[in-house]
Amino acid sequence: MKLQTHLERIAKNNIMKKEYAATIGVFDGVHRGHRKVIECMLRAASERGLGTIVVTFDRNPMEVICPERAPKSLMRLDEKVAALKSTGVERVVVLPFDRKMMETPARDFMLHTLRGELDVRLLVLGYDNRFGKRSPSEDFHSYEAYGREMGIEVIEGPQPEECGLFEGKAVSSSLVRSLMEEGRRDEAHGLMKGRGKDNTDYRQE
Repeated sequence: MKLQTHLERIAKNNIMKKEYAATIGVFDGVHRGHRKVIECMLRAASERGLGTIVVTFDRNPMEVICPERAPKSLMRLDEKVAALKSTGVERVVVLPFDRKMMETPARDFMLHTLRGELDVRLLVLGYDNRFGKRSPSEDFHSYEAYGREMGIEVIEGPQPEECGLFEGKAVSSSLVRSLMEEGRRDEAHGLMKGRGKDNTDYRQE
C-alpha cells in the first residue's frame, strides 16, 4: 500500500510539472484574429511537446485603468471561456484584473505568474499585444529579453494579413463593435464565430 501511494504521488507530481505554451489577452469576442493566434500557439505547442493554456482576465482592463473609456463587452465571461475552450486548448485560466494586476510590470507577471505558477515555457503574443504596467520603452523585444532570462520562449503570432482582413482592416474587437453599432450584426457575429464576410470558415474544429 505504501509503495502504491508513493507511485501515485510521483505520478501526481509529474502531472503537476507539465510544461505549457500559452497566449494571453482579453479575447473579447474571441474573433477570427484571436483564433488565429490560438491556432499558432496550438501548432507551436505540438511541435515542442507542450500543453496549451489561454490566459485571460475576468474583465476588460480598461474597466480598472480608465472606467469612463471602457468599451462594452462583446461577450459575458462564461461565453468567452466557452468560446476559448472550443478552440481546443487544454486550459483556460481566468485571472482577476484589479489594481494590483494593473501595477504589475510585465517582467514580474512573466516570472511569477506565467513561469512560476503556470510553468509556461512558450509564450505566443498577438502582433499588437502589450501587457503589464505600461512602460514607454517596452515592446515585443522586451518580452523576448525577459523570456530569455527565465526560460520562456516568446514568439509573435500571425500578422493581420495572415488572419484575413475585413474590408481592408485588421480584425479586432473594436472593429466588431463598430459593425454592431452600424447594424451589421450578421457580419460582426460571423467574425466572432470564425466565419468571415466571404464565408470562409476560420474555426479550429
